[in-house]
Amino acid sequence: METAHGQTKVSDVLREIAENITGDVRSDALTRSLYSTDASIYEMIPDGVVFPKTAGDVAAAVRVCGRHGVSITARGAGTGLTGGAVNRGLQMDCSRYMNRILEIDSQGMTVNVEPGVVLDELNAELAAHGLQFGPDVATSSRANVGGMIANNSCGAHSVLYGRTVDHVLSVDVVLADGSMCSWGDGVGQSNNSLARRCDELLEEVINEYGEEVEGRWPKVLRKNAGYGLDRLRCNGRVNTEAIICGSEGTLAVVVGAKLKVIPLPKCKGILVVHFDNLLDAMSATPVALEHKPAAVELVDKLICDATKPNPAMAKRRAFIQGDPEALLVCELFDETQEGLAKRLQCLSDDFKSRSLGYAHPIFTDASSQANVWEVRKAGVGLLMSSPGERQPYAFVEDTAVDPSKLRSYIERFDKILKEEGIEQVGYYAHASVGSLHIRPALNLRLRRDVELLERIAEKISSLVLEFGGSMTGEHGDGIVRSVWLKKMYGSKIVEAFGKIKRAFDPSNTLNPGKIVDPLPITDNLRYGEGWRSEQIRTHLDFSAYGGMAGLANMCSGVGQCRQRLVGTMCPSYMATGDERHSTRARANALRLALSNRGLLNGLDDPALEEVFDLCLACKACKTECPTGTDVAKLKAEWLAHKNRHDGVPRRSRLIGASVGMAPLACLFAPMSNWVMQNRLVRLVMEKLYGLDRRVPPPRYVHQTFRKWLRRQGKRDWRDLASDRPNVLYFVDSWTNYYEPQVGRAAVRVLQSLGFNVVIADNVCSGRPQISKGLLPQARLLCEQNVEVLYPYAEKGIAIVGTEPSCVSVLMDELPQLVPTIRGRRVAEVSQTIDTFVAEVIENNPGSLKVDASKISKLLYHGHCHEKSLIGTGSAMRLLNACTGGKATEINSGCCGMAGAFGHEVEHYDIAKAVGEQRLFPVIRDRRDAAVAVSGFSCRHQVHHHTGVRAKHVVEYVAEALVEDQ
Repeated sequence: METAHGQTKVSDVLREIAENITGDVRSDALTRSLYSTDASIYEMIPDGVVFPKTAGDVAAAVRVCGRHGVSITARGAGTGLTGGAVNRGLQMDCSRYMNRILEIDSQGMTVNVEPGVVLDELNAELAAHGLQFGPDVATSSRANVGGMIANNSCGAHSVLYGRTVDHVLSVDVVLADGSMCSWGDGVGQSNNSLARRCDELLEEVINEYGEEVEGRWPKVLRKNAGYGLDRLRCNGRVNTEAIICGSEGTLAVVVGAKLKVIPLPKCKGILVVHFDNLLDAMSATPVALEHKPAAVELVDKLICDATKPNPAMAKRRAFIQGDPEALLVCELFDETQEGLAKRLQCLSDDFKSRSLGYAHPIFTDASSQANVWEVRKAGVGLLMSSPGERQPYAFVEDTAVDPSKLRSYIERFDKILKEEGIEQVGYYAHASVGSLHIRPALNLRLRRDVELLERIAEKISSLVLEFGGSMTGEHGDGIVRSVWLKKMYGSKIVEAFGKIKRAFDPSNTLNPGKIVDPLPITDNLRYGEGWRSEQIRTHLDFSAYGGMAGLANMCSGVGQCRQRLVGTMCPSYMATGDERHSTRARANALRLALSNRGLLNGLDDPALEEVFDLCLACKACKTECPTGTDVAKLKAEWLAHKNRHDGVPRRSRLIGASVGMAPLACLFAPMSNWVMQNRLVRLVMEKLYGLDRRVPPPRYVHQTFRKWLRRQGKRDWRDLASDRPNVLYFVDSWTNYYEPQVGRAAVRVLQSLGFNVVIADNVCSGRPQISKGLLPQARLLCEQNVEVLYPYAEKGIAIVGTEPSCVSVLMDELPQLVPTIRGRRVAEVSQTIDTFVAEVIENNPGSLKVDASKISKLLYHGHCHEKSLIGTGSAMRLLNACTGGKATEINSGCCGMAGAFGHEVEHYDIAKAVGEQRLFPVIRDRRDAAVAVSGFSCRHQVHHHTGVRAKHVVEYVAEALVEDQ
């Protein structure tokens, strides 16, 4: 914990910073580990992390670091691909607190922001004014504006909107001495002496190196390598803010910016051209550019194929026709729908007349266009979604050439890779500006592949130079490309870079080793030669990933778990904004704990308890994470290990045994409810088991669902019928002991469709046990259920359930805990009742006779497991069929209850915050709408925090049935 000078302890530096800022300072092993990586191939463990709340905090931290010779590296979401945001010394996370939109001037079409503002969140605010920020990076759901300025980011529409620098009017920065200044239009002459010296130096650079810049700078739109000397002079003045754009935090730390914003396009449409050959798609790009598109994006076969096993993307890939080698996504904007339709058809006809592509679908509806863009944006994650040590890595992925030369360039690029024995390559991104992200697959745990990485990069840098392109298009130089700057620009321009760095940062405090005096390309690799992972014996099946560590290693760091406006992943990050509570953090911590290097040691490391504590096991990461890193599965296995070594906690034992105690509680209901609802009893339960007394426990029923069944006069509910189709209703514990009306509604709906409803003697699904890591006990329950259910499954009889968390066990964990043909067969025929009924009425229109007038308006919230494994489409089709199209799905994320999570005293507040993030406000403002909620625990969480009693989807279907059916 000492500086390179060996004098000042970093712990003393951190202490001094903490005494002088309002934000936070952390130096624990977990935080240092989590901030050692970004989305690149690199890993460098910092000595601590600073979380500033104000520009003054940033200034104080930089000032202290400069005084003691400790480096400091500012970062936002940490989604960079070059290693630009990893370093020794201190990290400074500006995304945690400095994320305010300060002022929107809709008349002047400007916005003032702090650096941690997320692009999608900014655009959501601007949309209310009919405006947007032009550059639209693929990571827009989590990318910070400060990071976009640091990298001079571009995005899919750069052919129309240019780069971030084209939209930055002024910047507020902290300089290396801790002083603050502003540069840009409307900013007067600075009184800051260091700022004045920087301006003077830049003027000298213009005069001394102008001819060299003119001769050596690439003549392409995407040219972000080094400092932007080509844009130093603007309107007769030194354009210092343009140098800050793309400087990767090596010259100053951006603490605020005034941005130019633009009107939203009025009409948008997409033509997706399908090709049998990748190079043909490259040849077609100039044709598309003749039609003045807003974007022309390439998606290759690797990405298209990777959408198939990904549940979230599989639902979005319907626009793909056949088995293309490449797609060219051509987007047009227009003032009118008529004009747009005409231009799209003209573009399509042009491709067809030149025999370019075999399919040319046009999409003008918002839903289809969203599907196309989501597949394109998921490109990085999808490429990294195949398990194994050989992965498509980013190290030559950001080159840019003239689009007219793209086919020849890619042909030569591909030849180099084939000569080096590389067969698996991913191609995607911005064909419109000649910037294709190309990721060769390597195994960076092997020395030969590490050497191969450098050799390929050397050859590609020569190729780029030959084609007059840029090695860095939009992702920054970082570690992976700074080493090629001298080759690309020559020694004189690199000399100019050095002068600029020393003028702005004389003591080399700010993000050293990037752009100037670069770090070696093959040092500080995240994996590298000698990396080893511990193989753990597990209860769940991790064989597809090469073990538990293999699944943790699937996390590529792209950070989609940091999004907040859509989706469910990750509820605790959405509520806290703290990196420690993101899916990425959990996977990274486990990856390091199971490795032979790093600060964390094995599954017993206390840091794992900290990162997993707020994991709600919602399973959203299983599908919403582009790489499919299933952290809920990792958590269950980690808990099982912890239980085995430390003993099962008292509360976990209670929750695991709760279903077994339910029959007795129901027998004595309502007396048992009086006892459990008693304030004194609840206080005792809080003291003994940590179950928050503010949350009333669910109420038992005296007449359970199975008791009701026995009184229906049917001889044996287990019997199959020969005169009509059979369906097996899986009776979950929550329906049986607490809400039998849900089961009664399910039986009524299934019978109304002409089915013989079979009720087997199944036991609890095992969900309570799995949630607490009681996997041996869960296995026993699953084995019992397989014995009971397999005879029906073998006959092809569908098994349907009304509780999504229990159905998810049958579909997901059961075949892992019972890895037999019988277990897999039970999983194959299991589904939610929503899915089953929706499919029946789709195949047999008119089979469900309902009176749609019985429900005026309805809001729907789906259970997290349902969203993850199945999707909510079936539930919505069913609800709309019963309401005459008057059902709306809430963009709700997670409710926060997650089984017992919301009952636990230490989690009560965070569980509430999760629900308040997007769900509870909509329900409170429901006006006259009824509320449908799939999950048992979700309904109780909604009622507790909003006072609204929601019903299950199937209850509304049963209510809408025509009486004589």
